[in-house]
Amino acid sequence: MRWFEYGTFLPTLRLHGDRKHTEVWAYGKQAEGVMTQYLRLRYSLIPYLYSLGHETYETGAPFMRALFMDFPNDPAVSNLGDEYMLGPALLVAPVTEQGMTSRSVYLPAGTGWYDFWTNRQYAGGQTITAAAPIDHIPVFVRAGSILPLGAQVASTATHQSLSEVRVYPGHDAHFALYDDDGITYGYERGQGRTAVLAWDEATSRLSVTSGDPGWVGDLARLTQVIGH
Repeated sequence: MRWFEYGTFLPTLRLHGDRKHTEVWAYGKQAEGVMTQYLRLRYSLIPYLYSLGHETYETGAPFMRALFMDFPNDPAVSNLGDEYMLGPALLVAPVTEQGMTSRSVYLPAGTGWYDFWTNRQYAGGQTITAAAPIDHIPVFVRAGSILPLGAQVASTATHQSLSEVRVYPGHDAHFALYDDDGITYGYERGQGRTAVLAWDEATSRLSVTSGDPGWVGDLARLTQVIGH
């Protein structure tokens, strides 16, 4: 379960090992319930992850990265090896020791943070004790983030519409939401589509500043501003 929770917040989620069967139902009923929860979460994150993957394709910059890449002015993260950023929004702190029910998490300075699970807000530049029961991996969202989430689908071969766009206020924000046909190499010829979502902190308004807003959906209906 810990490995699957961790894998949910990696660029690639795979179950490998010496077992003949590695399906989510092959580990017992308790594990199946938790792994199913995280599998559904993984599918929800696909619009975010796919957009990050396209950015990596375009720039070569990794979207799973050490904290010093995003917070170069915070010396406390220079040698921090057990937390990482997944894209610009998510800070992940995996649980790697058996029997742990909490762990220390350092939240980098220079921004505020939201607990991904509870939406509780924290100031940056401090170490907190995060709850980590067996069904929980500590994840935090940087203030000034836009997190697009997708509807549940049977597989990534199925067209996925947006189900929600979460805004974590605190700063102006933007996110380049990318999509393509998911099948061909047309993206190499520029056949994908991008819509830049922008959050204006002063007006508390989310808008599409470039690209085709039509495929994004009804932003007024989809947008959830955390803490409002």
